[in-house]
Amino acid sequence: MVSGPNFETIAEARMLWILGCDSVGMSMVPEVTVAKHCGLQVVALSLITNKVSLDYSREEKVNHEEVLEICKMRAELLQKLVTSLISRFNQQQIINTN
Repeated sequence: MVSGPNFETIAEARMLWILGCDSVGMSMVPEVTVAKHCGLQVVALSLITNKVSLDYSREEKVNHEEVLEICKMRAELLQKLVTSLISRFNQQQIINTN
């Protein structure tokens, strides 16, 4: 995890790659920590929206507009996933209360 709202630096990306990380997030850990601290149950999903550069000489840089475009492209699929998960949670809750 890197502290958002910034994209990871190349140095951070290299370190995380060496440590075996497959993805990087900006805000999930602090949000989950606060939610758990408040006694909430948490389910977390991440939408990976960009590749990370490990090379200082790479000319292509991550930009916010491209990230937003990926989000728009995946919105319907993500909506279906969340709807399905909510339905399953509701069914599980009914089973657990009987």
